[in-house]
Amino acid sequence: MAAGSLQLPNAKLMERKYDRSMNGNRWLTGKKGAFYAVLLFIMLSLPSCGLIEGLQPVDPQSATLTALVTPTSVQPTPDLKGNVVLEGDACNVFSGPIISTFQNAEDGGIFSWADNVNKLAYVVPQNRYWAWFSGDAEVLDFEENLYIPRSVSTTGLNVFGDFAFNPSATKLAFVVLRPSEKVYSVMVASLMSDMKMTVDLFPDTGAVTDGYSSAKSVIDWHDDDSVRVATSCGADCERIYLINTVTGSTQLLEETRKRGHDGRVFPMKEVTYDVRHYPAMINPVWSWDNRYVLYSDELQKTWILDDQTKEQFEIPIVGPDIWQVSWSYDARFVAIRLRESLAVYKIDCNE
Repeated sequence: MAAGSLQLPNAKLMERKYDRSMNGNRWLTGKKGAFYAVLLFIMLSLPSCGLIEGLQPVDPQSATLTALVTPTSVQPTPDLKGNVVLEGDACNVFSGPIISTFQNAEDGGIFSWADNVNKLAYVVPQNRYWAWFSGDAEVLDFEENLYIPRSVSTTGLNVFGDFAFNPSATKLAFVVLRPSEKVYSVMVASLMSDMKMTVDLFPDTGAVTDGYSSAKSVIDWHDDDSVRVATSCGADCERIYLINTVTGSTQLLEETRKRGHDGRVFPMKEVTYDVRHYPAMINPVWSWDNRYVLYSDELQKTWILDDQTKEQFEIPIVGPDIWQVSWSYDARFVAIRLRESLAVYKIDCNE
């Protein structure tokens, strides 16, 4: 057969063809059946562009691009309950590393605000990069400049946290580990000396209060000079002391079972609200004055809602990445702890 020629089928072999008609299945026989069979073979043998006049081939690249730009699904929009969404009303004024712990570790708190000024204490890795469980105590002071904090820190003290500022925010108490002795102690650093002057409240062998690691915790300050601390005194025993950081005098207040005292806790602000009037908020954390709430939505976006103005804005943090949130006393700042970093945002950047 010559190239491009068309070989017709044997008519004898094509005489009997199956016809699915409305009258049921029947065979076409004779010349009529052969004619339809040959016609069908010719149509199937012709190039596809000749079957339907004017049909143009599809450019594969064009088809791919069309598929990419054509949405296949629409993401749901969070129900904001009529709140006005601002382009952005918070600015990141600090970002830095923080020590790593287990997410649910009962470590007393590795970052904490002062009660009446915008000073934030946290545990920074000693290498300023990464570390487990202990590091240096660092304080960010926003009192002089709301956007550029002044920072001071200790050096080589193996700080674990449990921070507590005294009422005037001039001293900071925290728990440390003495690696050589493998026991815990409580130290107080003077912010007036940029934390270069420190006092060990359990000097020398006084830090050994049980046969184990002699765990300690900071409870609170009684006044500017006296701090209340808890020490382990056995497997199920704790003693509460009031210690004067100037004179060093120590007063035993009580002895109780483990966690049997009104020790220091780090509570989250809890607010009862009508869900019908608020967006669907995941892990909401309210400021102390109930004005602001930081929360995540079902799209894992993080929002700050102003409950007075009914305005809210997004901050660029993925919801599940947030480990802890802490508001400053006046709700001007919010500190957000991630797995290995700490971010501080200032509310109202136009201030």
